[in-house]
Amino acid sequence: MTDIRQHLPEILSCLRHHLSMPRDNRCLLQQDVQAALTRLLPTSYGIGTGLLANIHEQRSHPIDIIVYDKTITPGPWCAGAPMYDIRQALLVILLANELDTSALHTLLQGIASVKMLRPASQKHTTQTATKATRIAKKLFPLGILAFQSLTDIQTRDQEKLCLTLDAILKRQDAALRPDYLIAQTYNLSYTTPLLHGDTFEQTTINIAREPNLTRPHPCYICKQKFARRHFFYEHLCLRCGDLNYQKRAIRANLAGRVALVTGARVKIGYATAVRLLRAGAHVIATTRFPCDAARRYSSEPDFDVWRDKLQIYGLDFRYLPVLEHFIAHLHTTNLGLDTLINNAAQTVWRPPAYYATLLANEQASLSALPPEQQALIKQLHPVVHHVPFALSEGQGSIDATPHISATHDVYAANTASLFPPGHYDEHQQQIDLRPQNSWNQGIDEISLTEFLEVQVINVTAPFLLISQLRPLLRRSPFPQRFIVNVSAAEGQFAQEKLGTHPHTNMAKAALNMLTHSTAADLARDNIFMNNVDPGWVSQQAPITDPATRKDMLRLMPLDMVDAAARVCDPIFMSLSMGKPPYGQFYKDYRPVAW
Repeated sequence: MTDIRQHLPEILSCLRHHLSMPRDNRCLLQQDVQAALTRLLPTSYGIGTGLLANIHEQRSHPIDIIVYDKTITPGPWCAGAPMYDIRQALLVILLANELDTSALHTLLQGIASVKMLRPASQKHTTQTATKATRIAKKLFPLGILAFQSLTDIQTRDQEKLCLTLDAILKRQDAALRPDYLIAQTYNLSYTTPLLHGDTFEQTTINIAREPNLTRPHPCYICKQKFARRHFFYEHLCLRCGDLNYQKRAIRANLAGRVALVTGARVKIGYATAVRLLRAGAHVIATTRFPCDAARRYSSEPDFDVWRDKLQIYGLDFRYLPVLEHFIAHLHTTNLGLDTLINNAAQTVWRPPAYYATLLANEQASLSALPPEQQALIKQLHPVVHHVPFALSEGQGSIDATPHISATHDVYAANTASLFPPGHYDEHQQQIDLRPQNSWNQGIDEISLTEFLEVQVINVTAPFLLISQLRPLLRRSPFPQRFIVNVSAAEGQFAQEKLGTHPHTNMAKAALNMLTHSTAADLARDNIFMNNVDPGWVSQQAPITDPATRKDMLRLMPLDMVDAAARVCDPIFMSLSMGKPPYGQFYKDYRPVAW
């Protein structure tokens, strides 16, 4: 007799085929599937309909289709039809056309009633078995629940549908859930992780989009190849996708806490600041372009909920006296600081022409802004003075933002073609069509000016903030204070490098060493510092073709919400678990080598 698991792909395909065909009632669906399985499976298998019973004469709910082993003699407690011995049963199937969530829950109870008949030694295999084959055998009879659609769920959004199905499934004990669930109309399917030797974790959802990939792809995180597609992530396997999806949904209570987030106008810094604001924190955000930042924050749908908790300061970290003045201002205006997020960084140098639209807005009068935006930056003007920052190496003299001078812009002759007015990227930033930038330049192509700028912004500024704000962090009324330095895999010595952008790699490596060297000292003051790689969420390499840009965006495995979730995770997890880590470099939510 063959192993029923060898026939599962054909059985599941058969169910999907028949569910895709319209029928007037459930009985016709059941009859058609039963006839198809009779033709499909070997003659050693029996196909029936009825109840299952065990040696204690306990019975299941009525089952639409029971696949059983004819070679096993049923016990005397199964006398009379339609009754089958649980020891014979290999697979049970419950079917439905359209149904509501209440009826779906009833069908789930039907599957659970079968699994409860198994011997006691089989009911707790999740903790004792380790090999997939051993676990699968102890799961017999396997349970499949297949239906077309839910009548009381109007949305066609797969993400919302997955969350609905997940919530319904989790009403059942993990060991009593179906092994497979097919939601045909939605192209969704659930498989128990136990079949593959995995265990249920807090993050487990395990719902995939149909159909499977024809060619397995490597997961961005674990690098294992996968064919079942996650309902939210294109480039993550189910296990990694579920973890990342749950992490982005985690919330924390940061009410009363004050957080400083640098580089908070766009991308990672912006998403991180919004995440902290929505958690109840008061956020002090820094950026070179405060007016543009105010516009972005005020456009958030829940802006009115946290608008009074946000302050924006315009700072150019290339000019350190301005940063020191800002630090002094924080000491005089805040009783304490609870969180410092060092996110500001220069990765790709841009010429002044790139900032033309931003500059026009920043140079406008404060009174020209809407009142709600004025309120976010009104404290900036009497505090921070913009002082020129000289550049050399033939790049001209560029004033500290927002007063960037375009006098010596080496790209001025091709401004319109390289930075077309009115053309913006996915982050609503100016399109940059230069064929080469800092990201694909080697050591002999990086100017001294750019090298120094990167070190000052990416290393010296975080050093100043950490060292000079330590007394303010000590004064926090909360027992746990946090510093998160946003780093990257490019700063790891353990990762192979390709020879390009060495100056930014050096800066991230220095930021990693800053944490590696001083985290233990800061922890004595209950200041817990870690570095985080936010993941691949933006494209730095030059792209001149719009079609290529779209293709590259589709390849990116994560978004800015994922990046912010990773940045905030050492904070959120510490507050929920009570044991703050420090001195770690986190990648994909796990500590990795420096």
